[in-house]
Amino acid sequence: MIACWSQTWQLITCTNNLVILKKDKNKDICRTVAMDEQIIDLEEIVEKQAWDLYMSSRKKGFPKKRKELNLVFDWSGVSFVTEQPTYSQTGNAHFESNVIFRSVFENQSASAQTHSLKAERQTVAECKSTLSKGYTTSLNMGLEIGAPEEIAKASIGYSRGYEVVNGRETTNQKTLTWSSEGTLTVPEHSNLTAEIHIKEKQCGYTFKSRAAIRGTVVVNFYSRRDNDKYLMVFTGDMKDVLLDDKTIPDLKTEGRTVFIDIEGSCDFKFGIEQQIVIS
Repeated sequence: MIACWSQTWQLITCTNNLVILKKDKNKDICRTVAMDEQIIDLEEIVEKQAWDLYMSSRKKGFPKKRKELNLVFDWSGVSFVTEQPTYSQTGNAHFESNVIFRSVFENQSASAQTHSLKAERQTVAECKSTLSKGYTTSLNMGLEIGAPEEIAKASIGYSRGYEVVNGRETTNQKTLTWSSEGTLTVPEHSNLTAEIHIKEKQCGYTFKSRAAIRGTVVVNFYSRRDNDKYLMVFTGDMKDVLLDDKTIPDLKTEGRTVFIDIEGSCDFKFGIEQQIVIS
């Protein structure tokens, strides 16, 4: 039995002579779960100092209870820059192969037949990350972490890193598209099976970094009982706000910039190779 397979790959991205990898921006997925109590809640710290100022300077007739007020936080004047992390791989990488396409060609005639085969299938690259040290400005942490060098160069959608949106676990998913096109010759009175196998790699890391925080946060106070009437404003330089708070140990500063240590772990699973198997 003779099988002829001529490959005309439609390369979208090619790395290490592998095959098609394409990120579908419309299908990126990000899921998060509950906050970790060890994460520093910057909004909580700012709110406490803003509230102390409000209570010490409020005018007659201003509400006394927190539930009667609406506090609007403006973080646009604060910059958050995460330094490139230092990674350590945890354990050995694991590999597995999965069949994502299978087609059977049967030739019952007395002469060879040539068939065209064109296939496009999708897999998901996944990153699960957890923070043990870090910060949040509210429910959305908005923390961008640079990916390990191997992952950043793998053309799987993490070249710019990944986002940690919460304090305990964040799952980022990228849709990868694998394509193949070629011809298949099936000898007389025989059949051939064509399969596309995707080899996936799983690897884990721990990381350390720090965030440089600089700028001024603004909190506007509004009265809920008076149709959100504007009352007053609190402005705080983040260095002063964090140094005044005694719950954060060993803060480091440089000029008007304050640094918060970041530590965590991440696990990646992604396709690294496409194989065409003819049997």
